[in-house]
Amino acid sequence: MKSTLIPEPQLFFGGSEDSSCIDPKVGLINFGPFGRFSRGKSEHLIIRAGIISTKKSKILLESWLDKLKNRIPGRIDENSSRREVDFPGISLDSPLKFEIQIDESCVEYIRESDIDDLEKFPRKKRILEVLKIYEQKFADLASTSDPPPDIVFLPLSEKLIKLCENKKFKTGKIIYEYKTFNRKKIYEYTPLFDFHNAMKVIAFKNGNMVSQIIRPSTLNFNTSQDPATVAWNFAVATYYKATGIPWKLADIDEETCYVGLSFYQEITEKDRNMRASMAHVYLRTGESQVIRGKPFKWDENQGKHPYLTENLAYEIIKDVIELYKRQKNNALPRRIVIHKTTPFKDEEIGGFDKGIKGIEMADYIHIHQKSGIMLFYKGKTYPPIRGTFIYDKTKFILYTTGYVPSLNTYMGSSVPMPLFLEAYRMDSHPEQIAKDIMALTKLDWNNAYFNVRLPVTIGVSRKVGNILSESSARNIDAPSNYRYYM
Repeated sequence: MKSTLIPEPQLFFGGSEDSSCIDPKVGLINFGPFGRFSRGKSEHLIIRAGIISTKKSKILLESWLDKLKNRIPGRIDENSSRREVDFPGISLDSPLKFEIQIDESCVEYIRESDIDDLEKFPRKKRILEVLKIYEQKFADLASTSDPPPDIVFLPLSEKLIKLCENKKFKTGKIIYEYKTFNRKKIYEYTPLFDFHNAMKVIAFKNGNMVSQIIRPSTLNFNTSQDPATVAWNFAVATYYKATGIPWKLADIDEETCYVGLSFYQEITEKDRNMRASMAHVYLRTGESQVIRGKPFKWDENQGKHPYLTENLAYEIIKDVIELYKRQKNNALPRRIVIHKTTPFKDEEIGGFDKGIKGIEMADYIHIHQKSGIMLFYKGKTYPPIRGTFIYDKTKFILYTTGYVPSLNTYMGSSVPMPLFLEAYRMDSHPEQIAKDIMALTKLDWNNAYFNVRLPVTIGVSRKVGNILSESSARNIDAPSNYRYYM
């Protein structure tokens, strides 16, 4: 086996490939966001926002947004005395170069009396009644706003959450029921499983709007995260949802198409034992698209992990290639990389190989999230360096979390676990496989973290799959752009 250190990937900011940095927060402060999808350049951006909430929650949201206009000091780590990057504030004059303006013509109020009326129902019925309220408000907003707002904020009232949350769980989330394949259980059919997912579907159903749920604890900065981190994560996610690219990957080839393949359950009134594949596609230019495969019957007797037939594998990879061609003026990718969290079956490989004919290179990589492997430096306090890479011909160990020399710290709270990678087809060098994954751990625009553990090709697949399941249960066509699923 061989070992090496994969260098920290660079990111581009400020609408230019001359302005690079390895740290998202530092890059945003020094150069500003990369820019819009449509224009591809950095600019000062006003995000026009709508709101659906009670009047009290709207006032709390506006007060909170006012606080975000100012600098918020970063948290100081008591163990290392290291201070996190200060949040610079959201305004046109700040390094972030954007501001959020509430458009009063795009505000739909929920009456407090409507929330009070929920008390007469049992918990599940309350959730269904709340859903009806929001569906009507989104429909009203879609019919009166032209154009629709860039984003719709949904600040939830404390009372609504208390009336609808499941007291057995301390998460505070509004969940109607948990999905399961247990055939012996009797189900009450409803397309609603999770309030968050339902709101995403209702939002894009009505005028392709994007939404952002905000909990009361966030508005009070009463979360496990410090205020600066909350502000950073909110700012980056909001900027991306408003069709902007916070930063762009530098160390990714323009002619490579990255695909995360995963599965989710298709649940209908007649059958809860259907699966469907999902391809999450990433390009270096910043586009992130979701492609839904055809549903197929899967019985647990066939195995723990579903897989595609040769024909289904062929169809979904052809859809990926067609998407790439639409984005790239009908040009084919030079290389396709497929990430998967389950093993590749011969049928799948046959279908993929058939679908990518004419493409120069391909890599099929199984990413094991739990490797069962840990490495330790003898006599050292910190864990292995992020980017530590050990490999042979087809099996590799990659630390995507660990000690970061540029920060002089390890940012995790527990022992980091490396990813175990297994190549089923590999036309590239193993180090290129690792470089790709390292880069894709810096592209989760739900936050402004230095990196996350999993590449975004698979790291957000469960969340996207749950929303696709919600949309299919409602017979609503889901859009392809990832910003609708965040």
